[in-house]
Amino acid sequence: MNIQNSLQQYSRISGNPSAHSNSKPSVALVYSGCHPRGGVERVVLESANYLQRQGYQSTVLAGEFPTMAEVETGVRFQRIGDRGMPFGLGLPIFQRGAKRAVEDGHFDIVAGFGVQAPPESVLWVQSVHAAWWEQSQRRRRGFPRLRQQCNPFHRVVLEMERAMFAKRRYRRVIALTEDVKLDLERFYGVPEEHVTILPNGFRAGEFHLGLREQFRTRIRQSLKIPTDAWVVLFVANEWERKGLLPLMEAIGRGVEGDVHLLVAGRLPQRMLLQQAVKHGLENRVHFVGSSESVNTWFGAADAFALPTSYEAWGMVIIEALACGLPVLTSARAGAAIAINPGANGILLENPLDALEVMWGLTRLRRGVHLSGAQIASTAAPYEWSEIFRKYEIILKGAL
Repeated sequence: MNIQNSLQQYSRISGNPSAHSNSKPSVALVYSGCHPRGGVERVVLESANYLQRQGYQSTVLAGEFPTMAEVETGVRFQRIGDRGMPFGLGLPIFQRGAKRAVEDGHFDIVAGFGVQAPPESVLWVQSVHAAWWEQSQRRRRGFPRLRQQCNPFHRVVLEMERAMFAKRRYRRVIALTEDVKLDLERFYGVPEEHVTILPNGFRAGEFHLGLREQFRTRIRQSLKIPTDAWVVLFVANEWERKGLLPLMEAIGRGVEGDVHLLVAGRLPQRMLLQQAVKHGLENRVHFVGSSESVNTWFGAADAFALPTSYEAWGMVIIEALACGLPVLTSARAGAAIAINPGANGILLENPLDALEVMWGLTRLRRGVHLSGAQIASTAAPYEWSEIFRKYEIILKGAL
């Protein structure tokens, strides 16, 4: 059963959060979505579950929700709507609704994950839109750039970001990486002493070495991938910024051996299949769509590639390492701090250069220094249990 479809029943059981006495602090977690199918959405879900297990009363204020099976017993949900308005115009409406819900709920702590969080939240900043905008404008030319400039979504987000950070409408700021911290300082003058750095993590029970034994043979048989083929996995819901086209071109240019590309995510498959045909890869690129059980694809792969041109973090990079997969990614990805070049992966300086991507894949294919088990051990500091212990300390400091 989906929580989104059972909120009325849920609210009858839970009632108003303020109406229940609880010796532990109550926490409101605020973001548009809470489910395992996205990056920030997954962080919200993991945060709510962890805090609930630690004895807090977690209430998620969102518009999208996970299934009942994915939630710890006792976590509460309250729908905050944006009336389905396009182009980011619903974000201010969501923020106002969240502000009212927080005032009515009398929560001890408000934990936000984006600019739609109400004022005085402890904000875990996953990225700075102004930094993304700057990078994107440099990268795009002609009509694509003009179209992006005319999209009101970006103006809405940038204005909300400015109002939140330049006017100091937060209780505390958590930056995903040192680069995110520097972006907050550069664009909005956020003082260094206001910011604590805390990366994202991964769920050890979901991403681990055992996935290879569980899924490799079955998935390869279902996709008609030869047993001895070298399979590169790409996981993303964006193809342009994440570098899928240079990756396909690199494989088509002639990475040595029988190389197959496994592509998972919500992507325009018809257009991308045309690109695959263009590079002679129609039988070696496998589009598997979006899945809540994305970990199964890691079990079928021999390596992971995300040649992204901009990535504040890149949770899938850490998840790949946890599965023992060597990683090819960009030095521009925040999670690149977990890559030791030549040991557990390869870093690209120009991920848009198909020749450099081909060189990186060739080095990855010939072998990195560490074994699969050793690669997996490099992800250990990023287990959610380690990350959330630090997150809890930050939240307690905001009481």
